[in-house]
Amino acid sequence: MDLCGPMPTESQGGNKYFLSIIDDYSRKVTVFPIRNKSDVFHTFIRFQKRAERFLSRKVIAVRTDGGLEFCNKDMDNFLTELGIKHEVTNSYTPERNGVAERFNLTALDGIKTLLKSSEVPHKFWGEALLCFTYAWNRICHKDGNKTPFEKIFR
Repeated sequence: MDLCGPMPTESQGGNKYFLSIIDDYSRKVTVFPIRNKSDVFHTFIRFQKRAERFLSRKVIAVRTDGGLEFCNKDMDNFLTELGIKHEVTNSYTPERNGVAERFNLTALDGIKTLLKSSEVPHKFWGEALLCFTYAWNRICHKDGNKTPFEKIFR
């Protein structure tokens, strides 16, 4: 899980950041455009409840960097209460959270490409992000056999 932002332009919905959550097995990405870093905790709760309800599987671990939006009393208490392991990477080692970091960079490139090719104003970056992520989850990646969407809903 990683936070990207602040974006150069506020989105049409007033968002400045996006939270990306990536399933380790399938590499399925879920993104949430959010207004502030302080929205991360409640956004994660919403994701966790929805993911467990739809997939009938428990979230067992979360890997984040050491940002205060992830490492705080509320998040720690919530994860501990549910028995979710919180793996925090060392400072100045983004490669330890490489899957999420790499996705964020790729998503930023995808957003720029979608906005530029469609000649849409930058305030639509949130919509472009959701569009990019929808496509990302439906194409094969490294293993080439199944899409992230197919893997998670096997």
